Amino acid sequence: MRLHLQGAAMTALPGPVLIGPVGFGPSHGHLYIYSAPRAVLQHIQWSVAEVLKTPVTLNWQQQPIAPSTFRCEISWQGIVGTGAQLTSTLKGWHYLTFELHEAAANGSDGSIFMFTPDLGLFHGTVGPHGDLMINENQIRKALGINGRDSAVIEEIERLLGTKWDEHLEPFRQARDGFGLATAKVSV
Repeated sequence: MRLHLQGAAMTALPGPVLIGPVGFGPSHGHLYIYSAPRAVLQHIQWSVAEVLKTPVTLNWQQQPIAPSTFRCEISWQGIVGTGAQLTSTLKGWHYLTFELHEAAANGSDGSIFMFTPDLGLFHGTVGPHGDLMINENQIRKALGINGRDSAVIEEIERLLGTKWDEHLEPFRQARDGFGLATAKVSV
């Protein structure tokens, strides 16, 4: 059954809904490697090229925020799910800090992946307008598990990736040429 949005009400429309297999259709995104040690730079490049199935040259620059580490960024194209494959490949490298965005395409939601050695991996679903999507079940779980008000707030902040955002924001600002500004920029 297909649903059709009419104002605030949804009504069913006749006809089949065609849903393709996972990984079907084009996708694209952006990978920001904020901090990587020199010893693994070439290995990271090879890993990214292997996932993208095309030769890749990453333009490494020194990371001013984390001395003796390097940063780079790359736009990529692939099929839906390529972002998850890149993330799976990169999170295994020690001391790597990165962020990856996969755009919403062909009716599918997008994704954001953020990784730091201290916090581990954060994955969020991103809607077509760039908003981080938290579903009803996630909110119900946060409310059900955490009876205290502060615990609910902490769980919702975890769902939003707040700690990852706070950790990655100085890297984002350095990438954009803003130096080490302390004000938080909306993402």
